[in-house]
Amino acid sequence: MKTKKIPLSDFETVMPLLIGAWRRFHKLAGPGDVLQTREFRSVVSAVQTLQQGLESSQNLAGQDYFSQPDLLGAYLLYHWPLHYQQGLSLINEIPDTPGRVLDIGSGPGAFAFAALRHGAREVIALDRNAAALQLAAEVCGRYGFPLTVRRHDVHKISFPVEGKFDLIIVGHCLEELFPDTQKNWMSQQKAWIDALLQKLTPQGHLLLVESSLLHTNRRVLELRDQLVKNNIAVQAPCVWQGECPALQTKNSPCYAQRELEKPYLIKEIQRAAQINLGSLKMSYLILRSPGAAWPTLPPRPLYRIISPPVETQTGKRFYLCGTDGKKNLGSHLTQHPPESRAFEYLKRGELISVEEALEKSNHFDIVLGTRIKVEAALNKPLPDEEFPSD
Repeated sequence: MKTKKIPLSDFETVMPLLIGAWRRFHKLAGPGDVLQTREFRSVVSAVQTLQQGLESSQNLAGQDYFSQPDLLGAYLLYHWPLHYQQGLSLINEIPDTPGRVLDIGSGPGAFAFAALRHGAREVIALDRNAAALQLAAEVCGRYGFPLTVRRHDVHKISFPVEGKFDLIIVGHCLEELFPDTQKNWMSQQKAWIDALLQKLTPQGHLLLVESSLLHTNRRVLELRDQLVKNNIAVQAPCVWQGECPALQTKNSPCYAQRELEKPYLIKEIQRAAQINLGSLKMSYLILRSPGAAWPTLPPRPLYRIISPPVETQTGKRFYLCGTDGKKNLGSHLTQHPPESRAFEYLKRGELISVEEALEKSNHFDIVLGTRIKVEAALNKPLPDEEFPSD
């Protein structure tokens, strides 16, 4: 497996760039690194409107809410840093650095910026909102990155770009493009995704990112099953190649969780808006190009940890989804020898192997002699034998 290191967020540089872009967008004078009290209150109010509209009532789904300057500005100062961190994390799970990237529904370019931070050679951002694209170009340009922007109604499959891409990103806009209140939304979404897959290079990937809300998460999992049945291979997070086990149980989400870095402004907005968010949570799929096989994993069972530690009468347990289905893992030991000590530090999202455990039905219990190994840490690619170490 190739050694990959996730780029630093560099918020010391990035946050002043976002604040400066926000000021110029609103034609306001003031300090370049902080908001004044009245400005801060207006941003908090707009952030609350966005949260309620997209997560609770969903009354903004399908609308060009970036056409409202206060909402576009709020996204830039609050949601942009969150989506940027998601992009840094998820793009790092792709085995090779993508050279040519297309960011669809880019808005102000959080995922495009993350791709550039990863070393992408060329990034093209598409969105229907010219003001959002202008902000994306400004932030990237002032950081020193080239970004190509194209205004385009991304519902339309005839994208105004030529050639193939190593990575296509669709970040937080599938539900807005294809709301489930729309007639034939599922077939339209499938045709659209199929068209994107055809624009990938043979080694390319399609990254889909959505929220972790139960309704949205199930949409992503259902899409995953639909694509897998059509012989599209999953790069991450799934190593199970059958129908998604989470869909077999009501109210059983399966989403990713990562550490959240909180610049000062994000902390203050969360405090004032009463947003309780301590980590990055998102539903995501990284899909391989049509015709590509599933990753070639080592010849032993591997498991993705799909839950935080769950406290039970016998101690903490983790839910797993692996190459041989859904399991859960606990321990009969109070102190772990080196072979199983990794159990004490496991995190949701890591890929592990479990050997010589006490196995009963779908339960694994650690005993003396059990070996636990983290095969892929958070933000790291699979141990794919197609991609040997450098």
